[in-house]
Amino acid sequence: MTAAKRRDLGRPRGKPIERQILEETLRELAEHGVSGLSIPRIAEAAQVNKTSIYRRWPTKEELVAAALEDTLRSTAGELRDTGSLRGDLEQMLSVVAAQLSSPSGRALLVASMSEGAAAAVGALAGDPMVRRQEAAVGLVMRAAERGEWDVERYLPDAVFAMLTGSAMHRLLLERQPLTEAWSRTTVEVLVRGVRPEKAVTPRTSAAKRSR
Repeated sequence: MTAAKRRDLGRPRGKPIERQILEETLRELAEHGVSGLSIPRIAEAAQVNKTSIYRRWPTKEELVAAALEDTLRSTAGELRDTGSLRGDLEQMLSVVAAQLSSPSGRALLVASMSEGAAAAVGALAGDPMVRRQEAAVGLVMRAAERGEWDVERYLPDAVFAMLTGSAMHRLLLERQPLTEAWSRTTVEVLVRGVRPEKAVTPRTSAAKRSR
């Protein structure tokens, strides 16, 4: 039987091969999880020898972390200022929804819930997640300056967890799509919930007492 021609034969080593291996790792992870991930299957799909994988990533956990790294870093960009809290939250939820709904996003969710890869994923996720959190806090502080967020009552760093958590619940537990109607409702509830209460003026208070 003639062996299948491998992609790591007769071509320069480096990024092209690594990219293919990491892409196949994401597909494998999303389908089988960390415990069911198979290096031989990844090697076959990427058309490389499995020793090519082990040379670069000696353990399965290191391979999973490497496959997820580009995904995390590519989605950690700053959020632009839309001019309103509602617009900013809709933008953030749209980015989160697109990421979690993608194959790499599903792979990230699978890996983050696996004890075997949690440490590796957490280590590489730290820097991009910090930047995301900082962007989210900046969003809240802009909203506070516009009078749209009561920062004395509601923590600024809660917004990213709230949006991400609700999207994960919808996708993983409810197994429902992140529709436009669902996203609009989620954002509207958050916008109304953090809105500062209107201060009661002395005139208003006197009018109420006279009734």
